[in-house]
This record gives sequence, structure tokens and C-alpha cells, in this order.
Amino acid sequence: MTTMRVISLLLLAGAWLLDVRAASSQVPVDAAASQIAPAGANQSVHIGKSKLSYRISWSPMVLTNESGVPVATISATSYIRTGLEPTASRPVLFAFNGGPGASSTPLHFGLLGPKRRIEPSPTRKNPHPWLDNSETLLDAVDLVLIDPVGTGYSRELLAGAGKAYWNVEGDGNATVQFIRDWLKRNHRTESPIFIAGESYGGTRVAQISKEVSDLNIAGLILISPALDYGATTGAGNDQPYIFDLPTLAVTALAHGKVSARGRSVETVWNEARDFAQTEYAAALQQGSLLSPERRASLARKISELIGIPAEQVEQSNLRLDSQVFLESLVPGQVVGRINTRIAAPKPEKRADSSRPAAADDPALGMIGRLINKSEFAKAYLEDQAGLHTTLDYYALRLDLAMGWDWFGAAPAQSPGDDLLSFRAYYNLAPNIAALMNKRPGVRVFLLGGYYDLATPLLGPRYALTHSGVPMDRVTLLALESGHTPFEEDGNRKVVSEALHRFIAPQ
Repeated sequence: MTTMRVISLLLLAGAWLLDVRAASSQVPVDAAASQIAPAGANQSVHIGKSKLSYRISWSPMVLTNESGVPVATISATSYIRTGLEPTASRPVLFAFNGGPGASSTPLHFGLLGPKRRIEPSPTRKNPHPWLDNSETLLDAVDLVLIDPVGTGYSRELLAGAGKAYWNVEGDGNATVQFIRDWLKRNHRTESPIFIAGESYGGTRVAQISKEVSDLNIAGLILISPALDYGATTGAGNDQPYIFDLPTLAVTALAHGKVSARGRSVETVWNEARDFAQTEYAAALQQGSLLSPERRASLARKISELIGIPAEQVEQSNLRLDSQVFLESLVPGQVVGRINTRIAAPKPEKRADSSRPAAADDPALGMIGRLINKSEFAKAYLEDQAGLHTTLDYYALRLDLAMGWDWFGAAPAQSPGDDLLSFRAYYNLAPNIAALMNKRPGVRVFLLGGYYDLATPLLGPRYALTHSGVPMDRVTLLALESGHTPFEEDGNRKVVSEALHRFIAPQ
């Protein structure tokens, strides 16, 4: 398995991107970040015919090293509903996106928050690029949208200090610190707590699950999560090909490379899943002992499913690399990874051969850039919360993803080894199982998209069903979408309604 394949999963924070501009990959250290004062204001939103009042606030927390020296900040935008009788039963939802290197903007402005970003229009009377979000969850739960170190307005304060937080454990520890601090400062330690993460944010949820069993955790929300990295890494590992196959099948259907024959997307996906986890998996397990006749027969079956010539499938030893599939399915085009329904003309030559192909995913919108700065989020927080700062708001930093420390102190297997494949294997789903078994009230909501090849839908399902998670307390929802299931208007309503039912079951 190549490094490119691993990075392709980790780069992704969701296809829904804010108003952005190109930026250098060099991010200055700004000690003044520790001086930004918390800000807040009273606002309101209309949900249908009802008016909901709330307090929006932005607040940072300073992180210190073992000597007590401030080294970084982590921050969040909070929404607390007002006009209600104070009650300990009012739940709180902490949420973050992934990357690693992503701010909370996709979940904040794409689904959860009371305001939703819309494209500017000369006919629209609202002077701001946001409108009331009728799908917000603020009517049911208070919201805390966390920006990890290095994203949003969260900063490293000393050069090199961010490295302590740009790894799985350090990132998780900082998140738990913030959650505990927020609950204490806001007198909400008794409130039911929900934690939501998208993409790598699912990794973060699973990582911190082992640290929060003393809190009043009510539920975990996993959106297109990465849980078991055996789904993506490891030379000689057959799991990625099994998990990819159903997504490849519906992608081929979407691009007209296979016939629907009256079948729905869900049916095509399920048929491919059944084949992948039975006949295909059994064949891959035989390795080089598989007979030539059986290999040729399976290549034809796979070809019928994914629209790639049987000869090419057989030449790949029945293990077609996903990037090869994306570059081969539609002649002259590259199919997107985070939303495989999207395709763009294939460049004659890549401008930067050292840059992972996944960073130039046509569905991601980051070609030639490592950092997205959001003028939209900056203007929103200034107007709505009264936050004034000269800092840039970092919506997405691919440089953090590409420099993420997955290795620890483990030695390389041999010179020239693909280090990500051999040295960084994480399966954090058992942390979720342990939390659920320790706290019988904890439930899990798993959401994914059929057209997501960054975290293929079958992967997290497999991780949960093979980690001891009590599946009778798991809600599964699959939609015709890419990596960010709520980015489409119709899906947003479906997701919002499902999450309302999950948070406040009848």
C-alpha cells in the first residue's frame, strides 16, 4: 500500500469549502494569539415560524508544556440557547472536523450551527453571505465547535510547539482538556454530552473515548469516520480492496460504466458488498495459490461490477489501486476521491510530482494549494460574536496532514520501507466499545456516503462490528453522497432529522 493512498484518506476534511484564497505553506508563529480576548453576543435564528434566542461566543484555551509555559491555543465557537429555565438536562454537543488540519467550518456552517453559508447573489436582500439554518441542532442541544491547534484561530505560540499536538495522542489530549475546561467554566459538568467528528474527526472521537468515561457521555456521532487504519494501510493487506469495492461499483454506475438494470444505488452497493466480503475476500486470502482460471473468472466478475476492463483487473492481481481506478474509469478525466460522482479533465502533467495525487482531488478544490484561509468565517465571527483580530482564520491546512506524526518511536522495518504502511497502524474502534460497555447509556450514530472513497462506507461499518461495539445501540445512516453527506440540500434535512431523533429519542 502506497504512502499516497494513506495520505489521500488523511487529507480530507470534507468537500464543503469556505470562501478561500491561496496561501503560502509557511504559517508564522504569532505569540499575540494568546492575547485574543474571548468574544460573545446575543443573537437569534428563525426555525420555521419559531424564533430561537442564543448566546454565541468564541473562546480560546492556552495549552502549556510540562514547565507551565504557554505553547499553543485551542479554541471554539459556542452556541448556548437562552430564554430557557436553567437545567442540567440540557445536552451539549462538542463537534470537530478532520484532516488532520481542518477547522470546524464544514460542520459549523454546513449543518450544525444556526447560520448557514450561502453563495452571494445580487438579488438577495440579506447583505451577509449567511442565512438562518432551519436544520440547526441548537433547538435540541447547545453547540461547541472546536478548532484544533493550528486551525481556525488556534495557534502554536512557540516555534515547533505545535508538534506536541500534531499527532494522534497529543491532539486527543488537547481536545479532552478543552472539553473538560469548557464544561467546568460553563457549569455544565452534569449535562448529557454528545461528541461528533467527521473524517479524521472520527479518529479523534475514538481516541478520546478512552479518556472521557467519567463524563456524562450520552452519544458519539461518527461522520465518514476513519477508525481502523487497516482499511487503508499495510503492504500485503487485502482489507482496503474489499472495503473499496462497493464504492467502486456505485461510482461506475454513476458514470454510466455499468448498467443499473433497474437497481437502486443502495442495491448495487449491497450486492457489491456481499460479493466483496464473501467470494472476493476468500479469493484474496488464497494469495498466489489462486489458480489462473479462478483469477481470470473473478477478474471478469469484478470488471462487470466496476467498469474497468477484466485484463486490467487481472494484471493488478485482482487488487486495483483506488487511484488507478480514479484515473482509469473515465477516459481523459480524473474522478474525485471524496465525491466519486465528480470528475475533471486529467492534467497532461502534474505541476508538482512530489505532491500526493490526493491533494489535487478534483472534488477537494485544493489544486496547487496547501492552506485555505476563510474570509467568510472571519467576517462571520466579527459580525456575530464581536471577535476582532488581525489573525487569519485557517479553514484547512494540508501541510498539517502531510506532516502529521503517525510514527512515534517505532523503528523502520528496513531502509526504503513505506513508513506509513509499516509503522503507523491504528485501530481505535475498540476504545468506543470499551466506553459503551462501561457506560451502558452511550449510543453511536454512524453516517456515511456511498460515493466516498476517502473513508469507504464499508470500512467503519466493519470496524464497529469487529470491535465489540454493542450494535443494538448503533444507528446507521447511508446516503447518496460523498465524504460530506450533509452538503446537499436534501441530505442536510435528512441528516438533521436523524440527529434530532438520536439526541432526543422518543
